Amino acid sequence: MITLLKILFFGGASLLTPKAIDLLDATTLIQLAEPISAITESAALEIDVSQYIGADNDEAAALAFPLVFPASCVSAMLHSKFGVSVYLDKVEGRTVNGKKLLRLSASSGVPPGVNFNRLELHVCKEIRDTALTWYNYDKPAFLP
Repeated sequence: MITLLKILFFGGASLLTPKAIDLLDATTLIQLAEPISAITESAALEIDVSQYIGADNDEAAALAFPLVFPASCVSAMLHSKFGVSVYLDKVEGRTVNGKKLLRLSASSGVPPGVNFNRLELHVCKEIRDTALTWYNYDKPAFLP
């Protein structure tokens, strides 16, 4: 019940960078202006890759994601100032309202309540002019 209340009052999406950024084909370190945390273990980071997936429907996009961004092409690591690190190793492509998004989450889950202040992103190809969004909840099925 407490988790449900946290989701209702504190859950949501946060844009991690004030403007679009370029991710080069290397490791990009981002010092977050405000710490991010997870309410549930299913918290995730999304990268807008719409400009790289030219598919015009969801089925075609689902086929294009692994071709454009193969396994191990994109990964991230969250770091707290107290030494807690979480590897976001699970990458999925999805389409939401016409946007093509890479969703990065942790196979082992993101520990709730830890404040992460640094993000380390690795990509195998350049992703230019993109937005990074942190989703710190996953609504239960019974919520609208």
